[in-house]
Amino acid sequence: MSPRASKSAGRRAGAGLQKGRLKVHDPFELIRWLALSQTDPRKALAELVQNSLDAGARSIEITRERIKGVPCLRVRDDGEGVIPELDRAEALRYIATHVGHSRKRSLTPSERLELMTQGQYGIGLLGFWCLGEVLELRSSMPGQKPHRLVLTRDRPDYAIEPLRGRLAFDERWTEVLVIGLHREALPALVAGRAAEYLASELRGQLLQREVVLEMHDRMSRGLAQKHVAVRPKRFLGERLDLPARLELPGHPAIQIEIYLRGEDIGENSGAGIGVYAAGTLVAEDFHGLATLGLDHLPWIDSRLTGLVDFPALQVAPGSRRGVIPDGTAWAFATALGEIERDLAVVLERFEQRRAEALDRAVIRDLQRAFRDFYRQRPHYTMLPVEKRQDVAAGPPGHTDASGSGVADAAAASEPAGPGEVFDGEDADGSEPPALFPPGPLTEVRIVPSRVLLERGERREIRARSLDASGRRVAAEVRYRWWLTGPVGRIEGVGAGRSGEGAADGRVVALVGADVPAQGSLSVEATSGPRLVRAEAVVEVLEEPRAAGRGSDEGIPEPELIDEPGRRWRSRMIGGAWQVNSGHPEFRAIADRPGLKLRYLALLFAKEIVLRSTQDPRLESPLEQLVEVAAYADRNLGERRPGRRKRPEPDSSES
Repeated sequence: MSPRASKSAGRRAGAGLQKGRLKVHDPFELIRWLALSQTDPRKALAELVQNSLDAGARSIEITRERIKGVPCLRVRDDGEGVIPELDRAEALRYIATHVGHSRKRSLTPSERLELMTQGQYGIGLLGFWCLGEVLELRSSMPGQKPHRLVLTRDRPDYAIEPLRGRLAFDERWTEVLVIGLHREALPALVAGRAAEYLASELRGQLLQREVVLEMHDRMSRGLAQKHVAVRPKRFLGERLDLPARLELPGHPAIQIEIYLRGEDIGENSGAGIGVYAAGTLVAEDFHGLATLGLDHLPWIDSRLTGLVDFPALQVAPGSRRGVIPDGTAWAFATALGEIERDLAVVLERFEQRRAEALDRAVIRDLQRAFRDFYRQRPHYTMLPVEKRQDVAAGPPGHTDASGSGVADAAAASEPAGPGEVFDGEDADGSEPPALFPPGPLTEVRIVPSRVLLERGERREIRARSLDASGRRVAAEVRYRWWLTGPVGRIEGVGAGRSGEGAADGRVVALVGADVPAQGSLSVEATSGPRLVRAEAVVEVLEEPRAAGRGSDEGIPEPELIDEPGRRWRSRMIGGAWQVNSGHPEFRAIADRPGLKLRYLALLFAKEIVLRSTQDPRLESPLEQLVEVAAYADRNLGERRPGRRKRPEPDSSES
C-alpha cells in the first residue's frame, strides 16, 4: 500500500474518534461517597490522630466530653500545624477547597518511611461523617490569630472565621473538634476501647516516634477508665527466628516481626499477622490479602501473631483497608513467598518441641500415678526399666536422668536410708545458713508422712520441727513418739520394747510387725511453752517386695512408634515398652493431655497384667477392654459438668 493510501485509510478509521477529559457532574456527590466510604468510628479517629502524627506532634490529647450537653470528641496536638507557611485563613481555605488532594502525596515511599508520614489522599477529615454532625478544625500559629474551619455533615458549604476570644500569642497547636457525636459511635469511643484500637492501628507509628498519646473520657461514669495512655500493642508469645528485614530492590525493606502464641494465651486472644504500611495497619490479617494470593498457610495460621510492614503499599482511600494490587504489591507478595518455607520449617520445629514437652509432662504424670503401685500391690510384676533413667523406677533415693533425687511422692511414702540427707538439711543434720534466725516452734512433721513396711523390716523415721516460715527451729526441742495399732515397735533413745511403746529423740527406728497390719505413728514436739503434734500412717504389707524390683522394674518411658497401618496399641519388645502413636485412638487424643494420660494408663495396666500373669490368652480381651474404655473416655473424660456433648465418632480400627 502506498503512503498516500495508508494516510487516507487512517483518516477514515479516525473519522469517528473523540477524546476528552473526565469531569465530575456533581463534585459534592463525589465527596459524599468518599465520606461515606469510612464506616468505622475508631478508624475515623485513627485518621485524625494520623494527621497529628504526620505533623510531627509530640503530644496528642483525645478527649470525649460534653459541651453544653452535646457529646463531642476533641483531638489536640502540638505539631507543626496546618500548612504552616500560609496564613491561617488561607491554610484552612486550602484544606476546604482541595478535597482529594494532599501536599504529602508527592513524597516517595522512602521519604514517607523516613518521615513516618501516611496521609496522601487528602480525605482524612471527611471521616468525621461517621463520628458526628459538625467538625471544627482549629489552628494556631505564633504571631497569628487562631482561626477555625467549620464543616457540616452532608452539606457542601464551609465557614472560616477567627476564634472568638482568642488573641494572637506565640502558640502553635491544632485542634479538631467533632460536635454532636452519633449515638452509634459513642460505644466505640469509650476510652479503653478506643485506646486499645489506636495502640494496634498505629503501633509502628507510636514505636518509632517520641510522642505521648493520651485518651481522656469525661463522659464515662462509675469504675470505667477515665484516663488511658495509648501505648503500642505488645505481641504475646515467642518471637520466631526469622529475618527482621527483607530487602526488596528498588523499594524500602519489608519489616517482619512474627510471634507464636503460647498455649496459655490461646489462639483467639488477638488478631493474626497484621499488615502495615509505614507503621499504620492496612490489613488486620492475611485474609485481607486474597487479591495477592497470600490468604493461605502459614500466613493465616491461627497460632501466629505479629506484623509485616511494607511502606510502599498503596491502600484504598477512605477506609484505608486492603492493598491495591499494583506492581509494588505483587513484588511484596513475591518476596514473602521466598520466606514461606522458612516460616513453615520454624512452625514445624516449634510444634515438634511442643509435642515433646507435652509427652514429657504426660509421662511424668503417668509415673506419678503408678509410683506407689508396686509397693501396695507387690503381687504384680512391673515393667523393666533402665537404671538411673526412669524417675519412678527403684526405691526412694533413686535419681532420674538429670541426677536429681526423687523428693515428692516417693519421699512421702518411703523413709530415707542410712546416711541420706533430708529436705532442707545438710549432711550433718543442720540447715543451710539463713539471713535471719528461725522463729519459735510452730509445726512438726514426720518424714516420711506415710510409712510402708515389710514384715519385720526396720526403717528410720525423723521429726522436723519448723517455724512459721518453714525453717528448722534452732531452739531445743523435746520429742515423744508413740504407735497406735499392732504395726510393730519403736526403737530409739529411751524407746521401750512394747508394740505401743513411746520413745524420745528426733530420730527413731520403726520395726514392722510379723503380720500385716495398719496403724499410725505419732510424735509430740515441745519447745518451752509450745507443744505441737503430727501423725503418719503406718502399713505393714501382706507380701514382701519382689527381689530386685527396686533396680530393674518400675514405670518405663514409652517409646512412641508411628505405625498408622498397624492394629497394635502397645507391646513389649526387647525389654522396651512401645506405644503405637499412629493408631487412630492415639491420634484422636494426641493434643489432649488429660485423655492422653488416661490412654497411656490403660495401656500400662494392660502390660502389667500380661507380664504378671504370663498368660497370652488374656491379650485379646485386654485389647478389647482398652478399646471400649478409650472410646468411653473420649466421650466422657473431658466433659464439663452440666454440659451435654455429642459422642465423638469411633476412629479406631475394628
